[in-house]
Amino acid sequence: MSRRDDLYNAFIVEASKAYGDAIASNERQIQELVALYAMISRMRVLSFPRTVACAERIVGATMDTYFAPNKTIRELHELMKSGTAIDALKDFSEAAREELRVRL
Repeated sequence: MSRRDDLYNAFIVEASKAYGDAIASNERQIQELVALYAMISRMRVLSFPRTVACAERIVGATMDTYFAPNKTIRELHELMKSGTAIDALKDFSEAAREELRVRL
């Protein structure tokens, strides 16, 4: 349980950084993405398929974001205020919480 909890926490931190980098830059951070894929591989051994699928979608969304126009802080603020900003980690966080609760 502790290994899975630590893995999910690390994934959330690293995925947040990678997604933030993708929003602000078109320069791909290959090592960050490889680290995320390594975490997903570990999840395949320890986690429910739904949790793994959510993690894979985060990495896919991050990759897609690198190819989209960069956002300024003002644009991000406006997206958040309008409610159109997407919380890339929401589905993963909910799946992980449910999985950890079920396995208690």
